[in-house]
Amino acid sequence: MKISKRVQALLVLIVFIWPVQAVQAHERLIILHTNDLHGRIETGENRLGMPYIAALNKYYGSRHEHVLLLDAGDTIHGRPITDGLKGKSAVASMNAAGYEVMVPGNHDFNFGWERLLELEADFMQFSLVAANVFNNGELLFDPYVIKTIGDFRVGIFGLVTPETLYSTHPKNIEGIRFGEVLQAAEKYSTLLREEYKTDLVVALGHIGISDSEKIARQVEGIHLFVDGHSHTMLKQGRKVCGTLIVQAHEYGNYLGKVEIDLSKGKPVIEAKLISADEALGLVEPDARIQEMLEEFRAEVSRMILENHP
Repeated sequence: MKISKRVQALLVLIVFIWPVQAVQAHERLIILHTNDLHGRIETGENRLGMPYIAALNKYYGSRHEHVLLLDAGDTIHGRPITDGLKGKSAVASMNAAGYEVMVPGNHDFNFGWERLLELEADFMQFSLVAANVFNNGELLFDPYVIKTIGDFRVGIFGLVTPETLYSTHPKNIEGIRFGEVLQAAEKYSTLLREEYKTDLVVALGHIGISDSEKIARQVEGIHLFVDGHSHTMLKQGRKVCGTLIVQAHEYGNYLGKVEIDLSKGKPVIEAKLISADEALGLVEPDARIQEMLEEFRAEVSRMILENHP
């Protein structure tokens, strides 16, 4: 059978374009991120909650080979459903949503640093990182994690605001020292680049926009800074001296989405925010997490009745 020239041209396009597209997909990373949820794990008006965050993570996971879901702190404390169970409900719903890395914020210490370690050891299925939090001279948490994305290595280190010293009750952080964030950023950015040869360096910080901008100006080699604490809305991120800083406002009103092309030698990064309204048009809330939250609400109610008959 004779093939027309138009069909031949189409076949040539398929042969040559399809492998390129496949390689690009293999070398592309999507980072989804939240910050300053303050216990708002339940869905509400203009608020995603964990049911929608989980659904969006699955949505992008079905369309992209590599997706990471990160949290920039102040998450496990702040609402009755989280406070009544001392953070367990927040951590359980984050596990179910598919979070992979979190940095603790100042209010994540509100149940005491020992409780945070307990949650990490007994409940968290994701990594808790902080490169500047010390107890008796030793780091309280792992300072960084390294994720393998196809043929690439992604290093993620955590930074916690020293303002935690006076923004949680002193008893919650008794014996804890918060090191200087700039010094920690310099140390671990260099370590991840030079010793571990990572292709992408991500700072996951709960330090606020003024401090993250300062670090971006003074520390080389940080490609992406996922930040929290200042509740800043950065619709497309903010580029400072080669570092793209992103924040997703507050309370789960938005989910941050960062798309990274790792195929160019130097990462090419674009950022946007997905609003709760936009999410409604993309996904249905995760039913399993909705049921989980109902159970947690009932558990908190029982505890209140038992303590106040």
